[in-house]
Amino acid sequence: MLIKGAQMNKSTKQTLKLNKITKTFITMGTLALAFSGYAQEQQTAADIAADKSAENVELIQVTGIRSQLTQAVATKRDSVQFVDAISADDMGKLPDANVAESLQRVSGVQLERGIGEGSAISIRGLSQNVILVNGRQVTTAGGRGDKGPDTLESSSYSMLSLIPSSLVSSLEVSKLPSASEIEGALGGIVNIKTRRPLDNDGQKFVASATGSYNDLSEDNGSELSAYYSNTFLDNTLGIQVAASSSSATFQEEGLNTFSGYSYDASVTPDPADETLVFNDIRYWEINDKRDKVGLNAMVQWQASDSLELYLDTFYSKVDSDRERYWTGFWTCCGYENTEISNNGVLTSGTVNRPVQANTEFAPAYMEFASTALGFKWYANDWEVTGEFAYTDSTSNSQQDFMRFQTAVSAEVDFDLLAGDDAPDVTFGDADLTSPDGLNLAIVYDNTSYNETTDAAAKVDVTRFFDGDFLTSVNFGGRANTLDTSHDYVARAITPNFALTDLPQIYTMYSNNNFFSGDGPAVNDQYLIVDKSKWKGCTTLSDYYDAAGTAECATTHDLSPSYKIKEGIVALYTQANFASELGGHNISGNFGVRYVQRDLTSEGHSEDVATGVATPFTTKVSHSEFLPSAVVKMDLTDDLVLRFGAARTLTFPDTSDLSSGIFVRGDFTANGGNPELDPFIINQLDFAAEWYFGESSILSAGVFYKDVESFIVNTIQPRDLPNYSQQVFVEQPINGESGTIQGLEVLYQQAFTSLPSFLKDTGIMATYSFIDSETPFEDGRGNSLPIPGLSENNINMVAYYEVESFGVRIAYNWRDDYLGYLGAGDNGVFYKSYQDLAVTANYKINDNVSLNFQAVNLLDTRQKQYAAYEEAIQRNVEFGTTYKMSVSVNF
Repeated sequence: MLIKGAQMNKSTKQTLKLNKITKTFITMGTLALAFSGYAQEQQTAADIAADKSAENVELIQVTGIRSQLTQAVATKRDSVQFVDAISADDMGKLPDANVAESLQRVSGVQLERGIGEGSAISIRGLSQNVILVNGRQVTTAGGRGDKGPDTLESSSYSMLSLIPSSLVSSLEVSKLPSASEIEGALGGIVNIKTRRPLDNDGQKFVASATGSYNDLSEDNGSELSAYYSNTFLDNTLGIQVAASSSSATFQEEGLNTFSGYSYDASVTPDPADETLVFNDIRYWEINDKRDKVGLNAMVQWQASDSLELYLDTFYSKVDSDRERYWTGFWTCCGYENTEISNNGVLTSGTVNRPVQANTEFAPAYMEFASTALGFKWYANDWEVTGEFAYTDSTSNSQQDFMRFQTAVSAEVDFDLLAGDDAPDVTFGDADLTSPDGLNLAIVYDNTSYNETTDAAAKVDVTRFFDGDFLTSVNFGGRANTLDTSHDYVARAITPNFALTDLPQIYTMYSNNNFFSGDGPAVNDQYLIVDKSKWKGCTTLSDYYDAAGTAECATTHDLSPSYKIKEGIVALYTQANFASELGGHNISGNFGVRYVQRDLTSEGHSEDVATGVATPFTTKVSHSEFLPSAVVKMDLTDDLVLRFGAARTLTFPDTSDLSSGIFVRGDFTANGGNPELDPFIINQLDFAAEWYFGESSILSAGVFYKDVESFIVNTIQPRDLPNYSQQVFVEQPINGESGTIQGLEVLYQQAFTSLPSFLKDTGIMATYSFIDSETPFEDGRGNSLPIPGLSENNINMVAYYEVESFGVRIAYNWRDDYLGYLGAGDNGVFYKSYQDLAVTANYKINDNVSLNFQAVNLLDTRQKQYAAYEEAIQRNVEFGTTYKMSVSVNF
C-alpha cells in the first residue's frame, strides 16, 4: 500500500471541505426551519398532548412490526446523543437472520458478508467499532479487530455472528460518543441489549421452534429458543434465563481465488509489456455446517428503595465443520492464443500446466463467556453505578489441505469473458475423475489457537441539580486489562506420491448443477479426499517409512505467534444541561475523557535460515484527551436539531501489534508493529429530525471526520537483536491523514390516514452517501477510498400489519467498494450487491403465532474484480434460505 503524495496544498483542501460542510449545515438548518413551520400548521398543542399520551400507552401494549418501529423512534427522539435503534417485538426476536443483518437497516451502516449471511459491519465507512452486550464491552478471541478463525478472505465468525438474534431485545447504534461512553469507536458503538427480569411483573415464558431450508445446499436446519422470567418478594427480585440452539448448513459455489492477479512480462514478446494475469483460477464449493448455542441469564434485585444489584452472564459458541472442494491450475509460462484487453488484462489464452483437484477440511470453533456483577445506588441528589465484568473468548481452527495433481501437464484453455463473469476453463486430456496419473502433491495440517481475556471495572457517579441550566454532572472511570495470545502449529509436506500407490483415500465429488450450470464442465465431477478415511498427516505414516522419507514434521512457527497485554485506564467528567434558548428547549452535554494505555507485546525474531527464534518484547505507553459536546434543540415538539463534536480514538488491531518478525536470509523481514499510534478522528455532526407521528420520522444528517492518521504498510530498516546490520522490515506504520464526510437520510411513516387496507401499511427507508479521501493510491497513481466503504447505500422496509397478521419486505442495496490492495498495488473491488428478504407472521391466538422468513430471495451473486471489470476474480452464490417457526407465549 503506497502513501499518497500531496496533490494540492493541504490547508487549501481542508478549507474547501470545511466550506462545503458549512454550506451543508446552513442548508440543513434552513430545511429544519421549513419543517418547523409546516409541523406547527399540522398539529395543535392539544393534538400533540393527545399523541404523547397515546404513545405512552401503545409503547407498552402494541406488538408487531409497528411496535418495533415505534419503540425505535422513541429511543432516537428521547436521546441527547446521535442514536439509532432497532427494537424487537417480543423476547428478542429480531426481524432479520442475525444481528449484523438487522444493523444494516441503520443509515450509515454497511454489511460485510461471510458465507450465506451477514457477518460484520462498518459504520460510516469504518470497521473500528465497539460492540457492547448490555453496556459492557465484549471482544472475540483474536482481540481488537478480530474476524475469527477463517481461512478465507471474508469472515463468517465475527462477534455479531456469534450472538443469536433470538436472545436480543434491542440494538442501539451511537455514532458520536460522549465523554461518559467507552472509547474505541471511530464509526460507532453498538449496544446489544437483552431483557431485564424486573421489566415485567410476574412470570413470563416464551419459546419457539424453527425449521429452515436452503435451496443451494438442499439442507434442512433447525433452531430452538426459550425465555423464562419471574419476579419474587413483591416484584423486587427477578430472574431470567434465555437460551438458543441452532444448526444449519451454509453453502457457497462459484469462482474464487487465493493468489488473484499479478503482472507477467512473458505474455507478449516485448518484455517491457507487463500484462495483468489471473494466476489462480478456482471454481469451488464450500459446505459449512454451523451449530450455534447461546445463553443469557440474569438476576436482578431491588434490595431497597435506593439500591439495586444484578448479576448478568452471556455465553455463545459456534462450532463450524467446513469442507471446501475445487479444481484449479496455476497460470504461467508459454502463453498461446492470447487475447489482451485495452487495460492490459489477459482475458483468454492457452497454457500447458498441471491441473489440480483440491480438498480442504477446516473445522473451527469460537466461543465467549461474559459475566458482569453490578449495582446502582441512589439517594437524594446522588447516583452511583458500578460494575465488574470479565470476558473470556477462545477460538481454534484447523486446516487439512490436500492436493491431487496431474503428473504431467495438460493443455489448459481459459476465457474470462466467456460468460457473465463466469470464465470458461477446459483441461484438455487431463482426467481428474481417475486416480491414474494423479499424485498426492501437497499436504497441509495446520492449527491456529487464540484466546483473549478482558477484565474491566468501572464506576460512574452522578450529581443532580435543580438549576435552570445544569441538570447533572457525571464523573467516573474505567480500568481494564486485555490479554491476547496467538499460537500457530504447522505441518507441510510435498510428498508427490502416486495416488495409485496409496490406499483409497479418495472419493468422487459430483455436482451436475454446480454454480447453477454456469461453471465449467471440469467442475461437475472430480476426485477429492474421503473425509471418513483422512486422519491428518498420520494417515500416510506407513508410506513415508516405506519410501524412506521423513514423516511430516510439526513446526511450531514462532514468528506469527505472540502474546499482547494492554492495560487501559480511562477517566472522565461530563456536564449535562437543559434550558431554553429563544423560546426553544435545549439540552445536551459537554465533557472530556482521558485515556492511558500501557502495552506489552511479546513475540519472536525468527531467522528462516537457521530456524533460531529470539524472544522480542516491546513496551509502549500512550495517553490522549478526548473532548466532546452535543446540543439538542427542540424547535417544536416534533422538530429536533442536533449538533455534535467529538475527538474519538481507537487503538490498532491486536494482530498488528505483534512483536513477531520473520527474517529472511537477505536481511528482509515482515512483522507487526507494537509502536503504532492509535487511530484518532475529529468529528462534526449535524442532524434535523421531524417526528410527525407516533412511529413516523423524517431526518437528515451530515457528518465530517478528520482522520489524523491511517495505518499503511511500508518497508523500513530496523535494528534487531543478534543481527549485525539493519534488517528491512515490512510492517504497518502510521501514514498520512484523510477525511470522511457523508449524508444520512431516514424516512419512516405509518400510513394510518390512508383509506381501506392502506391504513395498515407503512415504510422505513434509509439512504447514506459517504465519501472519503485517504493517503492510499493504486499502482497507477489513482486515489483509493477506505476499504469496505460504499459511497451509496439504500435500505427499504415496507410492511402491512393488522391485529393477527403482518408481512414485511426488506430490500438493501450497496454500490461498488474497495476490498483491499492486490498485486502491483491494484485495488480489488466488490461490485454492487442487493438483497431482498420477506417476513410474515400470523397470530393464531394470544399465546401462539406462526412466522415465515425468506432470506436472500434475489440470490445475488457476490462479484469481485482486480482494477478493471474484465479482471473478474470472484463470483459466488449462496442460495435462498426459507424459515418457518412457531412461537408460544405465556
